[in-house]
Amino acid sequence: MEVRGKVERQVFCMGKKGIGFLVGIMALALAACGKGGEDISASKDYVYKAEAVQLEEVEDMSTLSRFYIRDGRMYAVCYNWQEEGGAVMTLLSRNPDGSDFEKIELRTGDNRSYSQEVPDGKGGYYAVLNEYGYDESDPDNVIFEDNYYLVRLDESGQELWKSPLNEDIPEGEGYWLQWMRLLGDGRIALMEGRGLRLYGEDGNLIKTVEPKTDIESSEAYQLANGDLVLYFYNSASNEFVLSRLDVETGEISDSYTIPGNSGSYSLYTGNGYDFYLVGNTGIYGYNLGDEATTLLMNFIDSDMVYPYVNSLAVVNEKEIYALSSDEMTGENVLLRMTKVDPEDVEDKTLLTLACYGLDWDVRGQIVEFNKSSGDYRIQITDYSQFDTMDDYMAGITRLNTDIASGKVPDILLLNNQLPVSSYLAKGLFEDLYPYIEKDGELNREDYLQNILEAYETDGRLYRLTPSFIIQTVAGKTKDVGAEPGWTLKELRAVMASKPEGVQYFDGMDRNGILRSSIQMTGEEFIDWDSGKCSFDSEGFLSLLEFANEFPETIGEDYYTEEYWNTYPVMWREGKVLLMMMYLDSFSSYNSIKKGSFGEDITLIGFPAEDGNGAAVSATLELAMSSKSKNKEGVWQFLRYFLTDEYQSKIGYGLPLSIESIEALGQEAMKRPVYEDETGALVEYDETFYAGDVEVVITPMTQEEVDEVLDYIRSVNRVYTYDEELVGIIQEEAAAYFAGQKKVKDVADIIQSRVQIYVNENR
Repeated sequence: MEVRGKVERQVFCMGKKGIGFLVGIMALALAACGKGGEDISASKDYVYKAEAVQLEEVEDMSTLSRFYIRDGRMYAVCYNWQEEGGAVMTLLSRNPDGSDFEKIELRTGDNRSYSQEVPDGKGGYYAVLNEYGYDESDPDNVIFEDNYYLVRLDESGQELWKSPLNEDIPEGEGYWLQWMRLLGDGRIALMEGRGLRLYGEDGNLIKTVEPKTDIESSEAYQLANGDLVLYFYNSASNEFVLSRLDVETGEISDSYTIPGNSGSYSLYTGNGYDFYLVGNTGIYGYNLGDEATTLLMNFIDSDMVYPYVNSLAVVNEKEIYALSSDEMTGENVLLRMTKVDPEDVEDKTLLTLACYGLDWDVRGQIVEFNKSSGDYRIQITDYSQFDTMDDYMAGITRLNTDIASGKVPDILLLNNQLPVSSYLAKGLFEDLYPYIEKDGELNREDYLQNILEAYETDGRLYRLTPSFIIQTVAGKTKDVGAEPGWTLKELRAVMASKPEGVQYFDGMDRNGILRSSIQMTGEEFIDWDSGKCSFDSEGFLSLLEFANEFPETIGEDYYTEEYWNTYPVMWREGKVLLMMMYLDSFSSYNSIKKGSFGEDITLIGFPAEDGNGAAVSATLELAMSSKSKNKEGVWQFLRYFLTDEYQSKIGYGLPLSIESIEALGQEAMKRPVYEDETGALVEYDETFYAGDVEVVITPMTQEEVDEVLDYIRSVNRVYTYDEELVGIIQEEAAAYFAGQKKVKDVADIIQSRVQIYVNENR
């Protein structure tokens, strides 16, 4: 049976009055993988079908704030904001089969609000009521009152009793409530700033228990057996832990750590497991004491872009509800996710993609590819999931180990934390030029040639960079000249002509300037293709001497009130000569020129011996494995990032497509617009505040657009992200900065260490 692409509509009865849930099935394809002899059984085990559930009693699903299951009954909480002020808090509940539907409406506003609502098991709720406002009975002594009460509401929303919570707190001290839970014996437990307080069903305080461990900022979870488990950060062990709480004594017993990076999960309780964890890639089960989490649902295998889950309600392992955000509109959506039998999942050839942190844009494209491709399915391994609180590089280490052992993914999503230069030197990537040239719809000449060439290695394109930014340095044209590119000698000559007190850059210390120089001009001193380094050259010695002119650190006393008052005009007034700049759009250039500097600027770049002091930085970078057995399938995925459809919709950075980047230039020549309440487009002016003066940022001229385009086409050096390389340089340079060694001696040591590093990683 094939369920891929199936669309259904169902109506679930909601109770005595025939009120119902209208369920519109989201057309999520359920294809997995299987052709080509791959072992695909695992990927089929984590596929769920997602249905968008419309609550008939909720006109606007964006008002839905919570959805949960308690004692086998489903609950929903909504807030409807009223035009006249305040809101109506609606509490809905029913049995899973739709029977016994109940609804309570609570008026908030008028200086009152409810929170922490907990079903009492008898049709009503316990909640915390906050009443606030000003007592103006004495005009000479107006007092702000902020009072909290524990209340019990009956099935109609009427208060049965109201017990004050903060009346005995000294004046001037605020009331702080962390959480409230209903215990199995009917008592209500409230964790406050002053301790754990237990109340009876009549609202009377029974006892106050002082926790024996500092558990500030904890969250309480109630297991199926009624136990309370606290989740909090343990500063002593530098990890998030789960511990059982004895409400009678305040004792904390046991300590459990969720395997992996425990701080990366959202936790929920439910049936089957002690906890259900929502992570970056899917939903996991976890029982206290387990050595590993158990993957239950994989978002990508289920053709879902990872949802922002606000609430998770588990019926069982085969049926899960999630209050999430719609992938397209961002509006609230209630999903009913049911497990699909692996036998009903369509077989496709598996393509593996490895990453260290998954780009949201790429995630969305993977889902679309999996749904549209009749032959292939991409499966993701996000290695950041293997990081721990003690080792934030564990994922990188594991990825490198896997690659070294021959477990090379078909596709690799690259970023600045991966040793890309080493991968290139080892020949791990496939040349993409032949695929572009054979593609009937793509033309290599339609893209910025300098960007392609910047990412070439020996004339081959091993990395696909669909979008990018330029990292450079800007200065006033009257100071630095009209032509980009200069040397340190030329920069010093300009600075010598300036009054005392003028800074090269704002807020830059020695290590900062050294890092920036290596990142923008690092290719001047290291050639990964040949393996040669030149950190003992006169150019690098001059760079170390230049960095030594900057302060060792920038202390807090640097950022005075006067600093912040003058910050908007420091470049305009010439107090700072240069600005480190990210050229990620035409508007970034336009606003810096007409706002920050207030006159013509030149993108001069960082000083370099060859004058080439600007670099391309990829905002997205993908590679195909040279070991892949399904290269045509990989290309089917990668090629989309070069199509007009993708290039014309890039949200951040500059597109590789010449047509798309020129279109952005034309847009920059128009005034910006917004859509008013009638749907009409209204023009407006961008503004910049130079102190108290409002400056209008006028649209760019054709001459300005051409100037930016020409500059973008001139940059052909890649931004260096290698943290280990930068670390070696900063570590050894410290002895020179401290006056312990001569600059030549330090440069020789850096040359030796970096040369060894390059040799080991080629």
